[in-house]
Amino acid sequence: MRFDLRSTSASLSIPASALIFDSRGARVATIGSDNRVALKPVTIARDLGDVIEISSGLAANDRIIDSPPDGVGAGDPVRNRPGSTGAGMLAAASLKAPAGARTDETK
Repeated sequence: MRFDLRSTSASLSIPASALIFDSRGARVATIGSDNRVALKPVTIARDLGDVIEISSGLAANDRIIDSPPDGVGAGDPVRNRPGSTGAGMLAAASLKAPAGARTDETK
C-alpha cells in the first residue's frame, strides 16, 4: 500500500496549554503591540499532545500567552512583573515548514 501525504500550507506549533476552549470554539490569547490581550479564533491542524499545530488564525510573529488565566478577556492589559523575563508567560508561535510529499509504504 502506498500513501502520498501532502501538506498544502505551513502550520504554526504552539504549546497545548495556550489553547482556550469555550462556547466560541478554540482560541488563543495573544498580546498586541499595545500590550493588551486579543483572543484569536484558531483552527487546529493536528494535536500532538503537548504541542498543537495551528493551520489558521495565528501569524508566526504573534506573541501568545502560555497558560492564560481563567477569565482572561480581550482588551485586558498585560504587563510583566518587575524582575521577570516573562518566559513563563509568553511563548512564540513557531513556524513548521510544509512536509511536502511524503511516502509511507506498508505491506
